[in-house]
Amino acid sequence: MNASRLVAIVLALGAVLWVGSGLLTGDEPAETAETSASGMDENAAPIPTESPSAGHAPRAAVRVRTSEAVEHVDMLRISGRTEAVVSVEIRAQIDATVEQIGAVKGQRVKKGDLLVKLAVEDRLARVEKARALVAQRELENSAAKSLAEKNYRSKTGVAETKALLEEARADLKLAQIELTHTEIHAPFDGVVEDRPAEIGDLLSIGDPVATLIQADPMLVVAHVPEHSIGDIQNGQLAHITLFDGREADGVVRYVSRVSDNSTRTYRVEVEIENTDLSIPDGMTSELQIPIGTKMAHRVVPSVLTLNDEGQVGVRGIVDEDKVAFYPVQLQGGNRDGIWIGGLPEKIDLIVVGHDWVKEGATVDVSRLEADNGSEGTQDIAAAPKETVAR
Repeated sequence: MNASRLVAIVLALGAVLWVGSGLLTGDEPAETAETSASGMDENAAPIPTESPSAGHAPRAAVRVRTSEAVEHVDMLRISGRTEAVVSVEIRAQIDATVEQIGAVKGQRVKKGDLLVKLAVEDRLARVEKARALVAQRELENSAAKSLAEKNYRSKTGVAETKALLEEARADLKLAQIELTHTEIHAPFDGVVEDRPAEIGDLLSIGDPVATLIQADPMLVVAHVPEHSIGDIQNGQLAHITLFDGREADGVVRYVSRVSDNSTRTYRVEVEIENTDLSIPDGMTSELQIPIGTKMAHRVVPSVLTLNDEGQVGVRGIVDEDKVAFYPVQLQGGNRDGIWIGGLPEKIDLIVVGHDWVKEGATVDVSRLEADNGSEGTQDIAAAPKETVAR
């Protein structure tokens, strides 16, 4: 073996020994070094990291107020309309021509005021003729009686003159009545609602001359369902709200005991004052008639909601944090506060967040000071929904 080959073998063996020494005495792996540096056992299990959302879903937050029922006057509310207490269509009773107009449409008249005057024509002459005939028959009857007393005239003759006298008197009465019918007067105090007759019109018996209404007092008429008619009696007080916003108090003056066959409702009339005649006939109105007292809660309208079946109700809290739905009966009120029935005497009512939760859900409850009215809940209920639940 020559010297050059021997040098090559020695160098190769030295390189192998140098690389092998690095595997036996070199640096530890990074993970082993970090474990040793922290003083922990190399065989210890790693610490698990929990996700923020692991375990439970977030719960909605609601605000609750305790509400207690109080005694409340139950009102029957029903729509109706105004109606004149008397409305009469006055018609001609003779055949004649319209000669004079005494009242125009819309005019207020007193009993006895002239509405229309018809032409007299020959009616006055007929009265005078009938009166003269009566005078003649009276003389004839008187003479017959005198002759009968002297036995110069029979009783039959006296009776005949008496009959002729009575006939003449009847004819006079008819002529006088026909003459009075030429002037048509108002039969009561009222307002001329319509007057179709005009000067020159030729009227026949039965033709309309004028429509007269008596508008003071004014009636408010409603048709009450059969399930409520038993609660209404004559003499009860009632409150009326007219379509134009005016309000009036009245008295129930008539309750029908026979229903309308087509609607199965009963007519009820409430009488209200209308001295200035400012309330017209036919105006839509709302009647409120007290029909007893019931226990009810007063709440703001915003707490009302619907369940999946479309029932109107409210949501409350039971068992400290569970949501429950309560169907309710509306018993009146206004935009500031309404009365609802059909609830327990005491209820933890959800006033904020009720539209964000369902029945049976578990929620975070924030309790507010108890309040049986709308005060203190209006601002809460008006809070933006996005600030209620999280």
